[in-house]
This record gives sequence, structure tokens and C-alpha cells, in this order.
Amino acid sequence: RIPSKRAAVAGVPTAEQRAKVAAGFAAHPLQSFANAERAAETLAGVKVVQGWAVFERLDRPPGAAFVAERYWWNALPDGTWVDLTPRPEAWENLLLAEAAQGAPKRRSVLTAAEAAFAARLLDFRFEAAARKAASPSPAPAPAAAGGVTSRPKDVTPATSSSARPRPTKEQEKPHEAVSKPAVAPPATQAAAKPLDYSRWSCIVDSDDEVDEAAAGKERMVPQQLFGVKDLADGKDSRRQPPVPDYLLGNSSGGGGMNCYTSLCRLLDADANHEKASENTYRLAQAFGKIFHCGLKDEKRQRFYKDAIAAGPEGAFIVILGLGSILPALEAARRAGGRVVLLEQSARLANLAREVAKANGVSLPTVAIKEGFAKKEPLTEALRQNLPEKVKHVVIITELFSPDLLSSGIVPSCTTAHAAVTAIAPKAKVHHIPKTVELSVTPMELRSERIGEFDIRPFNAFRHSSSNDKADFWWWATRLDNQPDTKVGLLGPSQTLAGFDFDRSSEIPLDEVRRDMQLKISQRGRLNAVALWWTARTSSGLEYSTKPGIAGGDPPSRSEWKQAVHYLAGETSVFVGDSVEVKVSLTPCFTVRMMQISPFSVEAPVWVKAPQQAKASATLPILPYHFLMMTDVHRLQVYADAIRAAVRQQRKRLGRRPRVLDAGCGLGLLGMTAALEGADVWLCEAVPQMRQMCREVLAVNAKDIAEKQGLVYLLPAMMSTRLQVGEGDVTEKFDVIVSEVLDVWGLGEGVIPTMRHAHKKLLAKGGEMLPSRLVIFAQPLELQKWSQAERDSQVNLSPLGETFTCQFEPARIRQFPHRMLSDEPQPVLEIDLRNIPEQPADGAQNVEGVELCIRMGAKPALHAKMTQMRICNSGMLCGYGMWWAADLGNGHVISNSPSSPQRSWKQIIRWLDEPRFVGEGEDVQVLASYNEQQVHVKDLAIPQEMFNQYREQIRAEHEKEQQHQQQQQQQQKDAQQKVNDAAVAAALGAARATATAQSQNVQEYDDVIEVD
Repeated sequence: RIPSKRAAVAGVPTAEQRAKVAAGFAAHPLQSFANAERAAETLAGVKVVQGWAVFERLDRPPGAAFVAERYWWNALPDGTWVDLTPRPEAWENLLLAEAAQGAPKRRSVLTAAEAAFAARLLDFRFEAAARKAASPSPAPAPAAAGGVTSRPKDVTPATSSSARPRPTKEQEKPHEAVSKPAVAPPATQAAAKPLDYSRWSCIVDSDDEVDEAAAGKERMVPQQLFGVKDLADGKDSRRQPPVPDYLLGNSSGGGGMNCYTSLCRLLDADANHEKASENTYRLAQAFGKIFHCGLKDEKRQRFYKDAIAAGPEGAFIVILGLGSILPALEAARRAGGRVVLLEQSARLANLAREVAKANGVSLPTVAIKEGFAKKEPLTEALRQNLPEKVKHVVIITELFSPDLLSSGIVPSCTTAHAAVTAIAPKAKVHHIPKTVELSVTPMELRSERIGEFDIRPFNAFRHSSSNDKADFWWWATRLDNQPDTKVGLLGPSQTLAGFDFDRSSEIPLDEVRRDMQLKISQRGRLNAVALWWTARTSSGLEYSTKPGIAGGDPPSRSEWKQAVHYLAGETSVFVGDSVEVKVSLTPCFTVRMMQISPFSVEAPVWVKAPQQAKASATLPILPYHFLMMTDVHRLQVYADAIRAAVRQQRKRLGRRPRVLDAGCGLGLLGMTAALEGADVWLCEAVPQMRQMCREVLAVNAKDIAEKQGLVYLLPAMMSTRLQVGEGDVTEKFDVIVSEVLDVWGLGEGVIPTMRHAHKKLLAKGGEMLPSRLVIFAQPLELQKWSQAERDSQVNLSPLGETFTCQFEPARIRQFPHRMLSDEPQPVLEIDLRNIPEQPADGAQNVEGVELCIRMGAKPALHAKMTQMRICNSGMLCGYGMWWAADLGNGHVISNSPSSPQRSWKQIIRWLDEPRFVGEGEDVQVLASYNEQQVHVKDLAIPQEMFNQYREQIRAEHEKEQQHQQQQQQQQKDAQQKVNDAAVAAALGAARATATAQSQNVQEYDDVIEVD
């Protein structure tokens, strides 16, 4: 804290003030003391004001930390403050605080170290002036330059807290962080806002006096650079090749017209194709997940079963949508033929017919491709099935979504109600559910730390964003499953909207806008609004997506999560506060919200959803990044491996190792190396992710500097474009770490990344993390619908026949399953230090067999056949697949079912036709890979053929061994001949020498024999 009696914002002197006050002397940069004294001596009535210039630290959260630099200025006779000291162009305003008891500064001649520091500060703030200077050190002045007497290691560049201006191109110069505390790159901010003086409660004086003896000793020690540096600052942006699609955002966000309806249309469009496409498998996975979650939701199934049983006797039942199948089958059994199922998808309508047939029930089904919101086709479909004189009609639907509205439940129910009334005007119409209610509550859902790192800037990616093609409103989030994330409801829930479908004629479908006050009952950092809904029947039954943290039922993996609407910033709230939001609710569309009350921190303008020619994304990043920010195990394994590698290389080299983090994301792996004292280069291709990495670096810069680490953030580019000796990379790296791994292992480009790294970037004796990747497979008995079939006594086999896919990402442990072998088998081993080159067409690429396996248009890089022994008899449905990455020194990261990591699922490779296998039987798979994909195929080779193949392999292996033994024997014989010749020559020389000596031996009584 600084004792100040007055604080004000001083702008640049006006032309009139300069004409009056500045005449007669020249003011110099960084010499506020001398400038103020000369002005007071030259002009009558002008006084010196002693105090501080206050700056905000941009490497800390806004309003958290400030720097006070000792500073003098002048007061005119009328009391107006005027600052004549030249300042950078971007500093349009300075916050000046007058010292309560003065801020004197003794006159002195600058030491060499102080002069050097003044030159550095001049270069940092006035790049153009520094270039024009005749020498790097300014001439001694009557007062110390700029009022800064701190040692170089104690200086943290800051910008004016009053304006936080955007630096000009002249000022956007790369700057370096020198020991403690670290220097964060200057951030760019929006235009100035009204001052909030309550933010300056953390002001500290950076100009503490330094013990001269200690300072003298420090001047003798050569300085090393610590902290962080953005290598893109001040450089012209180079055009980079397009970022691969798999690194960009996607369209899985919430909002929009009838998300489920869109999926149905895609499903029908794909059914018209003769061949299965990638879209076919994705749709099969999507609908498979929908049905699986719905069938496993016991609370949901109990709600519909009890509601149908409580319905009026003899009622005609209209089912809107196949839903989770079981309610439709229950309704068909109860109705005894007085039922019709209406479906928006022709393919789902066929599935409904097949399921009804498999279960022996009558379920007339009509496909309405126009959708349920169109009255004419829906009325026509009902007219063919609904009796006119029916007394009771029950309309059942499961057309819910996380936000209640986006699957079209409101227009579907109201249109169906109107159609039934038109056909049977005397019938009493009942709905299941009868009423639905949408609730909202203010909340905070934020990431704060993971491991050793502050990741609060990452929360900016949670804010709503938009582009010209797509808007984003809410995200489906399971609030009860957010470990290592700060989740808190900050106020009581309020009803946003409610619909009584028995009174459908009174429900308007037009957009409704209203202002809403969110009451705050808990202190926190408001950044989102949570939405959930409750469905009720006329008999009092209830089903709700209310989360457990709000007092709901114990968490279950329902198809419907909660809808979280992130706001455009964060707001500090306290008990008793009220936050105003504007709500736009369209019953046939979705709900949107916009905060009206002021934000404490607004979302950065650069956080936007990516826009491409092929598709437009609604998320600023891929959603798995949020899951990764909760995966402490994954980070811990990598961190342990990185620390071991850095220590090992430091011991080997005797210096700070050079580390490259390729595809760094937020930079957590690279910063781990920096905390071990390494020099680290971070490389990230996605510009928006790189900008977020820059923000995370800034808030962790102090810790990095204290550990004497140094981090360089490279310009946005793929690491495969890095070349040693070009640009910012002058030497090879001692450690290269990368975590471009997906559920397949290869899908994010680990092979091209590590191939280039090993060939072009890794120093001799360096380490790569990972250095090896092993793909495992294990025979698996897993029938997705078996549990629901047993619990409900139904036949769901048409589900598996309709939605088939070769490969499916899944968490195997969430399904009832059995492994049919005791241990998984490694089907592929990929040495990332020696990746095979692309084989020529027709060249052998199968290990031990003269075959060429192709993947797409090219041969696979490598292929291998593997045999597995069945230890548990059962139905072989497919193979579970996962990988393990060797990080060196005994550290391994894996996505196996037993691993506690949360970032990656496993892959299930389904068989086209499941088959029974017995204990002791052998099964065979052919595994292959290219640069981006892994493929595993069940060979189902007859045992005799496989035995023959095995004998062929054994014979070839024995032949090869014999050939090698012959070669070894030939080499041994040749070496023996050489050795014999050398021995013979040595013996001949020895005999010649002995003969010569014997001629000179005198004859004595004793005989001397020379052998």
C-alpha cells in the first residue's frame, strides 16, 4: 500500500499547456524528477508534485496486482496537474497518486548497472528513441532516470491501469522476462472504461530501497533470462497453411431448431446411399448412444410405465416419436391395437415396425417426413388411424432436449392436440407428460487449477461466441460429473417458462422476450445460468433433470443433461445481489440469455467460434478440452515423465536442457519442464488456442521465473514446419514432448509430428516423449442392449441390426461385458523414433508374410497378424482396443479400461456377425496403421488354415535361422583363417630370432636348449 492524499488521471498535456509551461526547456524520457524540478525553477507559480505513477500488472487477473513507480510532475497555479515527461504513445492517460508525506529522491550519478537498466527501460518503452540514441547508456542526470531504482531483476513491465491501451505497432516489440518476478507479454485490451478505484487496494511500491552492498554483489553475477516470452510479438504475421480439420471446433453445441429433427433428416438422407459412409457410422454411434442412455434410465422408464398404467381405460394412444422404445412397447401392449406411432424419420419408423414384430405386438407406424410441427400431414396421418367417436386420446412423447425446447416438444404436442381435436372433437385429450416446467438458476462453472498451474484464463472459452454462420447459446453439461472444477449454484432456482399441454390451444409459439432478475444467495463468480426441466402427469408423477447439486435425485446417466448457458463475461456477486438478464424464449426453437448488469470481466473479443468454408462451428474449441482440464491423472503421468527427462538431460549435458512442446495446447507440459529450470519452446497451430496459451503463460510467469525456467511461445504453426536455423529455432532440442493423442492414438497426427521431430529437431542423445506407442486388443463379449432386454423382457435385436458400425468409441466399463482372454495382446508396436517410410505399391508390409495391406489409396505403413487364446467361453462380439504410450523412465500413459484417466475412451471393434468361441480356441486379428488411422480386422481363419500358416511361418523362421547360422559359421571360419595366419607368422619370427641367438651361446658343461 502507498500513503497517498490525492489520486487523479493525467492525460497528455494540451497544446495550450505546452505553450505556457514547456517553453524554455526540453523534457527527457524517464527523467520525471529532473523535468519537474526544471519546470518549477523556470516558471513562476508552478510547483513540484511528488508521488507515484500507478500501473496494472497484466500477467495477473484484472484488478489483482499493481505496480507503483516513483514519479514527479507539476501543479499549475490553479492546482491543475500537468505531466511534462514524455511517455509512450499508447499511454494516453496515467493514474498519478500524490504522496501523503512526499516521495523524495536523492540526487546521484547513475552507476553502470543503473545506466544499463535505464537503457533497457528506454528501449522497452521508447523503441524508436532508443534506436536513435548515440550510445546504449544515457548520460548522467541530476536525478535518477525515470524514477526507477529497482534492480533489473525486480522490474515487471506494466501498462497504465487507467486505460490499458492497445499497443501500437511501434511498441509491439518482443520483450523478455528477467528473473523474479516474471515478465508477461503485454496484453491487448479494448478501449478505456470508467475508473473503478476499488480495484486499487492491492497497490505496492516497486521502488523499495536496495542494500548497496548486496546490490554490488549482484552486479557481479551475470544475468540469465527467466520467465516467458512471446516470439510473435512485433513480427509481421506470416501466412500459415490451413489448420487441419481435426484441430478445429465442431457443431455439437446447443440451440438451433430441433437438434433431434436434424439428426433424423441426416439419418434418412444417409439411408438413400448405397454404400456406408463415415457419416453412416457417426449417425449409428449418435443414435446408439441416445437409445442406450434412454434404456438405462430407470427413473425415466418407471415414469412412463406408471403414467401409461394410470391412463384412462380404453383410450386411444398416439405416440409422437419412437423415443426410448420401451414406453412405445408398453403403450402398444396396453392399448391392444388402439395405438399409432408417428415418427419423423422413415428409418426410425421401420425400426419401430421391426421392434414391434420382434416382440409380437401391434404398433401401426406412420412416417411424417415434414415433421410434427406441420398440421396438415400430421392430421392426415392421424385421420387414417384415429376413430372419430373415441372418448379418450392419450398423446405420449419423449421429445425432450437439455433445454426442454430444442427437439420441438412444444410445437409437436400442440399440433398433435389440434389434429386430434379436429378429427375427434368430442374426445378428451390427455398428455404424458401433462405439464413441463423450465427452471433457471445463476451459477459458476469454472476451472481454476490443475496440478501446479493456474488455468483461470481458460474459462474464457466457456463464454458464448458467434460468427457469421452460426450462433451458440447453451452447452449440454452433466453438472454432477465435473471433478476438479468449481461448480456452484449461486442462487435459488426460478421458473422461466411452463407449458400445460392439456391446454395446448392457449400456448403461443412466438418468441417472448423478458427481463429477469436472478437472485444471489451465495458469494461467487457468476459466469453461467443453468437450466433444467421437470415433467409431470395429471396423476402427480414427476420426472426431472434437476441435478444432484440442486437437490435432485442421485446422479444418473440420463440422455438429457442440464443446459448451461454461459454468459459473455464473469461477475463477482455477493449475498443479496441481483443480476439482470434479458431472456429470449421461442417455444418452437430454444432459449437464449444475455446479461444486462455490468460484468466484472468481459469475455475477450478474440474468443470466437471458427468459421470454415466446409462447415461452421458453434464451439470456440473442441469440447474434449474441458474434459482434459479435469484429468489430473493424465497431467501427473506426463509431469513425472517430463521431470525425469529434464533432470536426466541436465545431468548429461551440464546445462539447462532445451525442450519443445509440440502441439502444446495451453502449454501445461512445457511449463512443467520450465518449472524444472528448462528452456522451453511452445508450438501450437490453432491461433485461438495459442492466444489462450499466451494468457495461461502470463498468470504462471512468476512461478516459472522463480524456478529459473524460460518459456518461448512460438508463432502459430504446425511443429512439422519448424526448421533448425530458421526463424526462432537456432539449435536442436534435448527433449521433445507431445500429447497429440486421440482415442485411436494416431488421429491427431502423432506419427508425422514425431517423425519430423526425430529427423529434424531432436539433438543427439535427446529424448522423445512418447518414444513408443503400443496398440492393444482383447476379445470381448458385450451386447449393448442385453441388460435392458433382461430387465424389461423385450427383444431389441433390431436395434443392433439397424445401427451397426465397425468402430465405436466407448467407455467399456460402463457396459456389462466380459473379456474372453486373460490379458490384452499387443497387436501393433510403433517405434516413434524409427517410423517406417511409406511402402511402394505392392511392397510387403505385413510382418512375416509376403502380403501388401492397403488402407485407403495407399499401402499401410505396417501390418501384423496376431493370435489370441480364448480363456473364457462366450459370444465374441468384437475386440476392445486401446493404446499405451511409453514416456520413458518407466512412465506410461494409457487409455485402457482400468486407467483412471478421463480424457480418452476406448474403441470397440464390432464384428459383423458375432460368433461363439470356446475355451482354448484361438482367434486371429490383422492390425495395420497409416499416418492417421489404426485398423483391426477379425480374420476368422479356420484352425487348419491358421495351423498351416503358423507352420509356414515356423519353417520360414527356421530357414532364416539356418541361413544366419551358416553366415555366422562362414564368418567364423574366415576369421579363424586370419587368426591362424597371424599365429603362423608370429611363430616363424620367433624361431628366426631364437636361431640367431643360439649361434652366440657358448658351450658350458650344462647344455642350454633353445626351443
